[in-house]
Amino acid sequence: MKQIPENLEVRVEFNEDPQLTAKRAENQVQITCKESAYYYRGLNQVLHHLDTDTYENQETVYFEQNGFMLDCSRNAVFTVEKVKSVIRTLAKMGMNVLMLYTEDTYEVPGEPYFGSYRGRYTKTEIQEMDAYASMFGNELVPCIQTLAHLHSALKCSGKNEIKDSTDVLIVGKEETYTFIEKLLQSVKEAFSTRRVHLGMDEAVLLGLGKYLKENGYEKGSVLIREHCKRVLAICKKLDLEPMIWSDMYITANTNGGYYEVPADADCSSWEKPEKGLGLVYWDYYHDDEKSYEKMLNIHKQLSDDVIFAGGSWIWNGIAPNYSKTFACTKAALPTCKRYQTKEVLCTAWMDNGAETPVDAVWPGVALFAHLGFHLEYNEKVLEEEFKECVGGNLKDFMALDAFDSLFLNGKANQEAQNPSKYLLYQDPLAGIFDQEVVKSGVDTGAYYKKLKKMMEICQENSPEYAALFAYYEKLAAVLADKADLGVRMKAAYDKKQLLALKEICEKEIPETIQNLEEMKVLREDLWMSEAKPFGYELMDVKLGAVITRLNSTIRRIKKYLDGSIPCLEELEETRLPYFEKNADKRENRWSQIISGSDLIDTI
Repeated sequence: MKQIPENLEVRVEFNEDPQLTAKRAENQVQITCKESAYYYRGLNQVLHHLDTDTYENQETVYFEQNGFMLDCSRNAVFTVEKVKSVIRTLAKMGMNVLMLYTEDTYEVPGEPYFGSYRGRYTKTEIQEMDAYASMFGNELVPCIQTLAHLHSALKCSGKNEIKDSTDVLIVGKEETYTFIEKLLQSVKEAFSTRRVHLGMDEAVLLGLGKYLKENGYEKGSVLIREHCKRVLAICKKLDLEPMIWSDMYITANTNGGYYEVPADADCSSWEKPEKGLGLVYWDYYHDDEKSYEKMLNIHKQLSDDVIFAGGSWIWNGIAPNYSKTFACTKAALPTCKRYQTKEVLCTAWMDNGAETPVDAVWPGVALFAHLGFHLEYNEKVLEEEFKECVGGNLKDFMALDAFDSLFLNGKANQEAQNPSKYLLYQDPLAGIFDQEVVKSGVDTGAYYKKLKKMMEICQENSPEYAALFAYYEKLAAVLADKADLGVRMKAAYDKKQLLALKEICEKEIPETIQNLEEMKVLREDLWMSEAKPFGYELMDVKLGAVITRLNSTIRRIKKYLDGSIPCLEELEETRLPYFEKNADKRENRWSQIISGSDLIDTI
């Protein structure tokens, strides 16, 4: 970007037209738009085109609210400064909503255990982020939970009386609604917006735990209706405007899957939400417009206030999945335009402990912004917008998609495979996923060595994100040796190739450990630069466990080679396929990846 002239004069005119116009003639800038978020987008465009005498660009605003939801509940609670950085980037994109997803990671007076040891936000921190967001035309919206996904909160002392099952509140009890009012009162005091997302999704065991024992069976559709009624009464009392995830209203009415409702479904006899309750339709999976048409039709039968939530896939393991992100978003948002959906959200879930660094989210967010201001997708324009708003090169980020495309022979990863995760974490001696490597016929070493070189280039091309790509360079280096380590060890063992085992033991594994240790430090540095330290301990444990088991493997092989033990029982075990035939090669459960034994005692 060219240096900004000292005498640059910027004028802005706000109107009600769904157009953003940014013009510059020499040192005179004129921006015409509806609200301040669009002003920042226009200003950013002008500032990146100072190399010409004049500049003019006009765009249509297709969604009244186009936002981003940041998950601050899956171990990583992002620092105030990181959230401010996110806000500035969203402003450059012209996005006007930032949702903070906080299950128990915000301060609630009178609830000392709520979010304890989790890095919860104080009221002062939220107020600081809220004021900062307002400066840039962003509405900071609380996204909390008032039914399910509360396992961290409900495992705390004194919460058994309001617990139905592990992560679900018991409905109908006065104590439950006293607790929820505390949550909402805290939210009201911390955020300036009246809007609040109440959650209420995926309460699979609603009414099937303590409630069932105390009250007998009641239909889920009735329970969700009555619970909503009670919570909405609290919202009305506190002058809050609520919305919820929509899945419970659909699954409780049909007793089926969220997306399995027939296209011609008549919802007239369904239990419906009260008027004024926003329904957030979430869908991160479909790449065809008909699926979105069906679901939007169903939602319009249920509510006059339908919000769509898609996602940027950074929750699939160690690396992002942009193939899935782009395919789904390019189908979803054009459909939302045709259905005149007023608000869309790009979610950034952090499933399984925020294993993927948060900056990997930007391609998906940029795509949401792009389709919010353009009728159709334009790859070249998106690349330019990404450079101007995010600062790195889009193609460099997209290269990260290759980490999980190992078995796909160049095809897009629509199946959400994640071998970079399970081949990193799996025990080298157990080799639970080794047969998947063998069946694929892929030279994993060559594949990840090539990717390592690519990450080196990405660091040079996108120096603003050099730390991110340095981490992935080390991950590629680790996987180049470890992805097929178990396969090579077993082959050498079965053929009694003792020299090969000695080479693996004395040279290859120590080199892998060295790369892992360096990778682990890089991941820690990334975490501490963007999130509070709480929660990193589990990332430490996961990566540390890989190093520990590699050291154990060295000792086991040495004992076998020097005759201290007659065999390696682990390598005597027959390697079996992990995935069923035609199943997606995806496994996110760490406990399933690292061992055939149970991690959790199930007495």
